Amino acid sequence: MSDGGPEIHGKYAPSSADGSPWTASTSPLFNGRLKLQLMGFVVATVGWVLGTTSMALAEWRVWYVNSTSLLSSHLACVGVWRACIFHQGNGLDRAIGCQGYSYFDPYIPMDIRVAQILLPLATILGLFSKAAIIFALKNMYLSKVQKTCDASAVAGMLSIAASFCILAAVVWNQLSIQTEEGIAFPPSFNLPFKPDSQEVGGAALMAFLGSCGLFFGGLAYFSYKYPLDSRVHPTTSDT
Repeated sequence: MSDGGPEIHGKYAPSSADGSPWTASTSPLFNGRLKLQLMGFVVATVGWVLGTTSMALAEWRVWYVNSTSLLSSHLACVGVWRACIFHQGNGLDRAIGCQGYSYFDPYIPMDIRVAQILLPLATILGLFSKAAIIFALKNMYLSKVQKTCDASAVAGMLSIAASFCILAAVVWNQLSIQTEEGIAFPPSFNLPFKPDSQEVGGAALMAFLGSCGLFFGGLAYFSYKYPLDSRVHPTTSDT
């Protein structure tokens, strides 16, 4: 028993700036952090979709082949999993056909082999990152601060790792074009070892944008920290 003064029970609870218990609805930083996390989720999702889509497209390298005694003038698109040939005539590009290849085909250059590993890996990492950030958003709403911090950090690391995987494939593709590296396709592909000219295709640009989306989305995930305004206050009662 006390003489009417406050008795400290030793119980501690996080509170907001005015001393009231901290909850998702009362924290002044909650709405801002939630919006940033949601924005990161949207940006990373767009990046993940772009990166995954680019993997299936053939327009990573665009080859231009002039007419020869054996071949007519045509355009070829060399991608991660296939090469497509288009006949050029009368100002129009008419598709002739596409032929696929895999990691185990001996004529595939190293940059394409690496891309066949990195791009599917980026897709998987991005998928796990999405699962982690959804778990973090749920815990943020339920005011489970520690679990939110851990899940957000995991989501950020996975998203940035996926970004670097895609970026590595894009950079290596660019270097192969700049150094004019050739590919010894089989005769059935009807393609020369090297084209007369080549340039970066739209799929590589799409992959680069996807890498940027995953990277900046991952950075946004790291924005969540333990609320600065949650301070420990002893609970008191009068007896």
